[in-house]
Amino acid sequence: MSDNEKNKLSMYQTVISYLNENRDIISTNRSFYYAISKLRKAMDEIKVRDKELSSDALEKTITTYNAKDELLFSLVPITTALFTFARESGNIELKEKTRISHSHLIRLRDSELANKAFAILQYAMSNLSKLNKYGVLKSTLQELNLKIESFRDALDSKIITFVSSTAALSLNASFQEAENILNNQLDKLVEPLNLEYEEFYDDYLSIRAMESFEETEEDDLILEGQD
Repeated sequence: MSDNEKNKLSMYQTVISYLNENRDIISTNRSFYYAISKLRKAMDEIKVRDKELSSDALEKTITTYNAKDELLFSLVPITTALFTFARESGNIELKEKTRISHSHLIRLRDSELANKAFAILQYAMSNLSKLNKYGVLKSTLQELNLKIESFRDALDSKIITFVSSTAALSLNASFQEAENILNNQLDKLVEPLNLEYEEFYDDYLSIRAMESFEETEEDDLILEGQD
């Protein structure tokens, strides 16, 4: 669940709590209780879908970590062989391109690591005959290529899980249901109480604006950090 979604869920709960604290006001219209009950059910559904998505995401994350470890295991010896060859042959350009430590590779973002691994593969293929004495064979590069493909597949699967998996789509639908209840039922039930219960109405609007306020605060903090 994203921070924005967590803010929404927190706002839903605050709306319910506030309305229940003012039973003497909302009791004038029984439709309030029906709408509150529907919002609670939508929130329960959100929590269930979030757990499903978290489970899917964890599985994909573990798969990605394993694929990354396998890739690094194959990549580092080839990078080292290339660097050694470049240094001994006086190939300054190749030496600079392959001056890469294991710790540096680990710190790269996943997409950067995939691209770097592919670049190393290309350098090694271009110099394969000269790398044989360093233990780099055609089969070694074929294995590296497979590890790169596996890592990229794992990354794609991880992204799809967060964006368009069944669990993610269900979570979005559950949030949309909650939003519909707020916008089309509770907000409309509160609106007629504006004149008779002005303080109640104003406080309700403040709670409904809570999510937007929190988002603005986060944006301000980001901007301040960029100064």
